[in-house]
Amino acid sequence: MSNDQAADRTQIQYTMAVYCNSVDSGDVEGVVSVFMPDGRLELSSGTKAAGRDAIRAFYTPVIGPARPDRAPDGSLPLLRHNLTTSRVEFVDADTAQGWTYFMSLTKHGLDHAGRYIDTFRRQGERWLIADRRIAVEWYGSPSWYESVRLKAAPASGG
Repeated sequence: MSNDQAADRTQIQYTMAVYCNSVDSGDVEGVVSVFMPDGRLELSSGTKAAGRDAIRAFYTPVIGPARPDRAPDGSLPLLRHNLTTSRVEFVDADTAQGWTYFMSLTKHGLDHAGRYIDTFRRQGERWLIADRRIAVEWYGSPSWYESVRLKAAPASGG
């Protein structure tokens, strides 16, 4: 691995951390910022979004100001995405593929888990998500995923 690839991996890890921190803190614009302008998102539930506007439209009801499980004072309940095993392979100097396991914790304990299957592209000094498939492989009941995510963002065809 070259020094450039080591630096690129660090930038990709930063992008993944910004995504998780933004989801957990209800920062829709932070989530949108880690996607390429024409980025794509696909979830195992069938939801698809292409482009930053569509990605914003997906995340706004799930984590935004009107998130259904916010407390009356506007505070957010516990949601913590934890990244575990991650593999990144470079396709070329400006494209990388990534496979990362995640586990999410909420007031229910281990809430849901799965994998992010990503294509990253370089944009200037940053590496952004060009394509993200979120494969939720397990969720508990009761869970935040079951009561908020599945209800707030039903599958779409776009």
